[in-house]
Amino acid sequence: MSRAEQAIPKRSGWRILIAGTGGQGVITAARLLTEFSVLHGHQVLSSQLHGMAQRGGAVQSSVLIDCGISPAIGRGDADIVLGLEPVETARALPFISTKTIVVMNTIPVIPCVLAQNYVLGEGPTEYPSVEKLSTIIREVTTKLVTVDATALAKQAGSLKAINVVMLGCLFGSGLLPYTAEDFMDSVLKNVPPQLAKINRKAFLSGVEFGKTLGLIEESKV
Repeated sequence: MSRAEQAIPKRSGWRILIAGTGGQGVITAARLLTEFSVLHGHQVLSSQLHGMAQRGGAVQSSVLIDCGISPAIGRGDADIVLGLEPVETARALPFISTKTIVVMNTIPVIPCVLAQNYVLGEGPTEYPSVEKLSTIIREVTTKLVTVDATALAKQAGSLKAINVVMLGCLFGSGLLPYTAEDFMDSVLKNVPPQLAKINRKAFLSGVEFGKTLGLIEESKV
């Protein structure tokens, strides 16, 4: 039996929240994680919460692996939050507790509403600093890791690969006892052949970053 087949112990389970904006591939990341987990014998439930996603609105997807019959993550119950965008990561605070590990992309997607407010001369017009957002999150959990996933995706060849970079960070960190290589093979089966090279490079760059985090021991605290 491979490490991927052994995967996550059913007696514990994992509650994973993926947060970002429309167009960042939040739902695709959740689907890839869900399909891979089901393939390896786990009970998985997934749900999405999204508004005007096509206009850069907030998008959240939850993936619950061996956690029972509810597809929802309760307040403070997230084990892992993958934040593809800083403000949307902070928006996930209701689901975060001292036990939650947060991996956050540091590059913002500026909402169009800020530009509208600037033109109209009303409401907030400035995006909050990433440092301030990080401080707010660390007031709830010290287990926050930041990564410039946007730069890694760009280096891989496409900004649309941010979600794949973040999944690489997850598997590279060792938080889930999956084999990163097996998951990468699963990802590549779900993308057009012409995009395989980009997605492979994006995923591996995330894996290499994740290997430097040392979050396995920290997650036991």
